[in-house]
Amino acid sequence: MGGNKAARLVQLAGSGSLEQAFQNRVRGRRSVVLMVTAGLSLLGLWLLSDIYGVEGWTPLRALSFALFSLLFTALAFGFTQAFLGFLALADGNEPLKITNTLDPSTPLASTAVIIPVFNEDPATVFGNLRALYESLRQRGELDAFEFYILSDSTDPARAVVEELAWADLCRQADGFGRIHYRRRKLPVNRKSGNVADFCRRWGHRHRYMVVLDADSIMTGEAVASLVRLMEVNPLAGIIQTMPRLAKAETLFGRVQQFAARVYSPIFAAGLNFWQQEAGNYWGHNAIIRIGPFLSCCGLPELPGSEPLGGRILSHDFVEAALLRAHGWEVWFAYDLDGSYEGLPPNLTEYVKRDRRWCQGNLQHAWFLLARKVRGISRLHLIQGILAYASAPLWLLFILSSGLQAALDHLNLHQHHHYGVGSSAPASSLVLFLLTLSLLFAPKLLSLLHLFSRPQELKAFGGPLRVTAGVVLETLFSVLAAPVMAWFHTRFVLRNLAGQTVSWHTQTRGGGNGPRWRDVLAEYWPLPSAATVFGAFAWWIGPSYALWLAPILLGLWLAAPVVQLSGRKGVLSRFFQTPEETTPPPELIHNYRLNLRTGDGFVHALLDPYYNAVHASLQRKRARHTPAVERYLASLAAKLFREGPDALSAREKRAVLADGATIAYLHELIWRTPDRFMNPFWTRAIEGYRCHRQPPSSFPETQSPAESDSAILAA
Repeated sequence: MGGNKAARLVQLAGSGSLEQAFQNRVRGRRSVVLMVTAGLSLLGLWLLSDIYGVEGWTPLRALSFALFSLLFTALAFGFTQAFLGFLALADGNEPLKITNTLDPSTPLASTAVIIPVFNEDPATVFGNLRALYESLRQRGELDAFEFYILSDSTDPARAVVEELAWADLCRQADGFGRIHYRRRKLPVNRKSGNVADFCRRWGHRHRYMVVLDADSIMTGEAVASLVRLMEVNPLAGIIQTMPRLAKAETLFGRVQQFAARVYSPIFAAGLNFWQQEAGNYWGHNAIIRIGPFLSCCGLPELPGSEPLGGRILSHDFVEAALLRAHGWEVWFAYDLDGSYEGLPPNLTEYVKRDRRWCQGNLQHAWFLLARKVRGISRLHLIQGILAYASAPLWLLFILSSGLQAALDHLNLHQHHHYGVGSSAPASSLVLFLLTLSLLFAPKLLSLLHLFSRPQELKAFGGPLRVTAGVVLETLFSVLAAPVMAWFHTRFVLRNLAGQTVSWHTQTRGGGNGPRWRDVLAEYWPLPSAATVFGAFAWWIGPSYALWLAPILLGLWLAAPVVQLSGRKGVLSRFFQTPEETTPPPELIHNYRLNLRTGDGFVHALLDPYYNAVHASLQRKRARHTPAVERYLASLAAKLFREGPDALSAREKRAVLADGATIAYLHELIWRTPDRFMNPFWTRAIEGYRCHRQPPSSFPETQSPAESDSAILAA
């Protein structure tokens, strides 16, 4: 750690030993978090026990109390984190943060920037990469970095377009030998397997790797700062940034983008306040020390089969825990600017992503029992599990409380209704106000923090606009929360029932929202359930129905809220963020790829340039077995006679994987007279001749085959 930080730590802790001072300070902070969380939780539990004590304890109330204790403790912990983060930012002199050690004069070390992709939009992936590449070039720091597109794409047409996008980017940016592309034939172990394969094959060439998602954007300054932070902190295994949401276009996306930009500073500062060197990893927009990652982060096979066993779906939390178990530090550079990511355009796509994350996080329960996992790492894993498991627990709390209220209603000898708000009115009111405070105080604290920064507040559109945005975002969150709880409950129950998820491409672009037909087909059970439960609540008593009104309203309005929030241009005057008003150059890049439209698979067979690039990227293999030769020959004959629609996606991948077959088909199609050829190929050749777009020439000194094919063909 840097000298200034060391002196500040010694001053704060009153110790002559830097390490001892640091540990004393961290233990003190964690004790504060524990005491505040415990105090708030015990207050809530005491109030509820007072209510239940007056009404009389029953098995259902005991169940409700147990569920409430878990849910309220999680709520209290979240508030505590936000409150302490607010205080840390208000003080403005946080001594215990990794960015205090940043020295701009520190030399850079060899670093790989890796982007694992799976059937993503090549224009987005390579455009974002170009933005980072040019940013580093302008800073004069490009020589320390190499860039790797690690494809697991299974769509044959998409895979060919990726290859051409790589070649086109290398031409435009003079990046041959520095920008690499590799596609695995079999996407074993999904993203974690993709990254592990890179580390085994090429990790020895670099000291660090910066991991980006397909929609990640980082500035050159941010990436270079991460490398320098690793250099001056030799025990750091991972440094995670705080990605800001950016480039959202739909109402749903802009609401989430605005909320994250306004609220995340105090939560992030609060998270750093207590976790310190025992941080977490979120899978992207982070830098990793490759050596320890290779030696410590081999992911085990979980007992049993998927969804709760088998191969680990969400690898990031586990990798951070494994590094911590081996003595490496994991830091959170929460105040490092220049880290961005995208998000799904509507709630339907958002919950699709959540379903995959839900299964992965539930698998983490196995690691809670592991002997070497440290306490703070266990807490991170528990938080990840509760991010999804809290939904069915909350629903069970509502149902058990409602059932008890119904039993009370049927008891002619008692005249109280639902427990909260009846027999112990003072405790009920205090508990209600306490819960609301814990829920909404972080939003008010975030506004106060923002109001204390006039320049940043101006970038949000001023005090009135940002306040209106917070109010509208709160209303949207109230409506969306029951819908999210519904889906999370379904996901958890499906996983417990043995249903697993498949690996699908994320939808990242916007549009006019999901179609009404699709929305109604997906969300029709929600208003139906709300109507039944609302009638049940009204039968118990109007006060009980009023207490449930926010939940019921969200379920009733689920379909229109989802459809309208998935559109562009709705409430466009609100939810402004600094990244929209004063975006960095990396967010407003407009790099275009010089690619042909149409089926990439057909182009790989027909277009001489596409064919040459694709063939150059295939691994040079020994002679195939006779059976494989016959199989490829039969596919080639079928493809030539009947056209590409006659082959399945798997068969197309087999053809693309063999450079000799691709070259043979290319020559055969061009040399065969029209009268002996399937009409599809005749039309394709005519279309190619009419719309040919010859690519700009390569640099004279290099070609794709010379620079990368021998290294990255896999």
